[in-house]
Amino acid sequence: MIENPGTPQGAPGREVDAAAKVHVTFFKDHAAKTRTTEDLTLIELRERVLNAAAREKRKLPWLKLAKFGNQRSVEGSLRNDANVTEITGIEVDYDDEHVAFDDALNAVREMDIFALVYTSPSHTPEAPRWRILAPASRPLAATMRAKLVARLNGFLKAKLGADEIAASESFTLSQAYYYGWVMNKPGLDHRADVIVGDFIDLRDDLAEFEPLGAKTAEQAYTDRSDPFAGYSDHHGPKRGKSDEELLALLKLSRATPGKGWREPMLRFIASTVGKGWPDLAIRAACARYSDGDVDDPEIQFEINYARKKFGKPQANEVEDTEVTGTAPKMLVDPIDLWGKFDPPSLTRGLLPDVVERFAHDQGMDMGADISGIAMSALVVCAAAIPDTVRLQVKRYNAGWFEVARLWAALVGAPSSKKSPIMAAAARPLRRIDADQARDYADQRAVYDKLPKEEKLVTALPKQVRSILQDTTIEAAQDVLKDSPDGLLCYQDELSGWFGSMDKYSAGRGSAKDRAFWLEAFNGGTYSVQRVGRGAVFIENLSISLLGGIQPEPIRKIADESVDDGLLQRLLPIIVTPAKAGRDEVASPVVAEYEALVRNLHCLAKATLRFDDGAQRYRQELEVKHLNLQSLEFVHRKLAAHIGKYDGIFARLCVIWHCIENMEGFGDVPSVISEATARRVGAFLHGFLLPHAIAFYTTVLGFSNDHDCVTAVAGYILSHGLTKITNRDLKRGDRIMRRLSPEAGLAVFEQLEAFGWLERAPSPLRGAPAHWLVNPAAHQKFAERAKTEATRRAEVRQTIADAVGRGVEP
Repeated sequence: MIENPGTPQGAPGREVDAAAKVHVTFFKDHAAKTRTTEDLTLIELRERVLNAAAREKRKLPWLKLAKFGNQRSVEGSLRNDANVTEITGIEVDYDDEHVAFDDALNAVREMDIFALVYTSPSHTPEAPRWRILAPASRPLAATMRAKLVARLNGFLKAKLGADEIAASESFTLSQAYYYGWVMNKPGLDHRADVIVGDFIDLRDDLAEFEPLGAKTAEQAYTDRSDPFAGYSDHHGPKRGKSDEELLALLKLSRATPGKGWREPMLRFIASTVGKGWPDLAIRAACARYSDGDVDDPEIQFEINYARKKFGKPQANEVEDTEVTGTAPKMLVDPIDLWGKFDPPSLTRGLLPDVVERFAHDQGMDMGADISGIAMSALVVCAAAIPDTVRLQVKRYNAGWFEVARLWAALVGAPSSKKSPIMAAAARPLRRIDADQARDYADQRAVYDKLPKEEKLVTALPKQVRSILQDTTIEAAQDVLKDSPDGLLCYQDELSGWFGSMDKYSAGRGSAKDRAFWLEAFNGGTYSVQRVGRGAVFIENLSISLLGGIQPEPIRKIADESVDDGLLQRLLPIIVTPAKAGRDEVASPVVAEYEALVRNLHCLAKATLRFDDGAQRYRQELEVKHLNLQSLEFVHRKLAAHIGKYDGIFARLCVIWHCIENMEGFGDVPSVISEATARRVGAFLHGFLLPHAIAFYTTVLGFSNDHDCVTAVAGYILSHGLTKITNRDLKRGDRIMRRLSPEAGLAVFEQLEAFGWLERAPSPLRGAPAHWLVNPAAHQKFAERAKTEATRRAEVRQTIADAVGRGVEP
């Protein structure tokens, strides 16, 4: 969002074009061994800030408004003061946790400077932390930075009445900053806003604030390059503190506002180094009191310096983390890998009225899941709406259009009445299709009776259809070339549909079928050149898909298939088992639903657009979908499915809008309202997404290698492990033993993401990393541990009995 606050009294009144670009240097991590640079508008930089995400703060990227040379530090870092050649702007970092983000935003707006204000990764509404990036009008000498930081800092201190705004590192020339957000962080409130005003270096009217905002003596002390310089004089003994005193230092580091946390933290680090604690124990103790969790690079830097300063090398036994009782264990709550996720029921008020009433009444009559009926009806409506009704998704991008085209799969046991559900929803479209088939038969009969000469000058009748069932792609192509408005592929059993593609293998024939169906989901022109058939041109290859399948076949298909995204195009609906229905006179809504489908089928050509509110909401969802795709690390298929949500949201908006806003016969208004878009968004994220999560985690498995992950987790519980390595995998069951070192590493990393493990360096140089087990896993899943131990014992006993070495009679 771009704000235009106007010009405060005394300001020059010159406003920057929002398209102005600033030179930004990016570092992928704290080490800054490499860098990239880009010239970006603040709007583009805002998108980077909003979209960057990682599981831990330390894995987020860094940015800096400066240009760097090639002069490296002793550690090989490009990010050092001597290597800054020019600045392209300034950054002010606030971490005192008192001034709210909105207050800071309003102050910058009143200051009327060109700036990007965003929350830092450790921000929460209760403990606000934020940063301000203020570009300069041109590259400036590095010596100008302190003056401009003081200018911005002084104005904010005066406006906000704060004793301190800019943290000490804001005055460090080469200091870069994290950007983005941390996944699964409690109290997440990630925001970023652009203010349009004047460049800060051109605002000499603000020079009066520079003395107030200059670096203080205390900040100069905490910003020294030698963090332990003068340590003994200021802080007393570095060794010999009791456990209670050490814990008090950690608590003081969190309780002290601003950068004051650093002094008690340094005292703790120096004392524990003196006591002989290993690095892992020190980092684990500091984890809850630092921003970077157990691998905070700043904490590790100070540990390394303390060891060098005081001649204390790293302890040999890395796994000895229980040096004292003050070293806290991991506080992450491990995820239940065996848990089942029940999809939500359908909330009333989200669906178009006719569809909602039809689904409810038919569900009561049939004793079937209302969710399955509703989704089936939506797919039928999508197939009925002609592709000439299309939505231009973005305001200015005339190349992205979406039409009402959906693919859905009802996933459930045979007792869930999937076939009756789909048959009830598709009945109106079947009648339309039957009428079309009869019309074609009549026209073809007339054509066939024409004399041979007349046939040569008469076009063949068009075989327009609305439903496609069991067919080869060659036969489908013949139908589709005469059906440019799209049709419904109705599959009573999706396992047969997948099976028709040679069990979806990587064979040459199946690849051709897969390509055809992938194109059918996207729509557009399609041409076929065959020696025997000649050329077949399809003006619009557009197919909606509705089918049912049981959990076991779809799991097998997912395991054996080529992962080209065909499965992820389906919207999975978990259908609950059927129950007793009712025997009553058919509700009038059945006739209303049939009339609705017929009216949708007759809609005239229309180009739809979002209104301003709906467009803003779509952009919010686009960012949300990008963030959700970070799940790829844990579940690739689920992340790929969510990657389709931008288009699916637009398609659902077309369906809602057409159902609810038909004017007379065949016409719909051209503007989709924000209210419609928000109801669609609530349906997508409140109903479809939870069903997708239930499908991908429960039916297909919680993670990319679910069987392997649960096997290792069960082994950890049954054997009471406190750490695990690749060597332990070879002592486990068949699933674990067949894991290669690379596959084992992937399993360990997923267990780390689920809160079960924490990486630790190996005590031997060059050896693979160790993984520490979160003690909370043993506490939380104590009963599961007993079950796993019993199960493994029973397996061993069964094997022994089978080979004649069982227990004595």
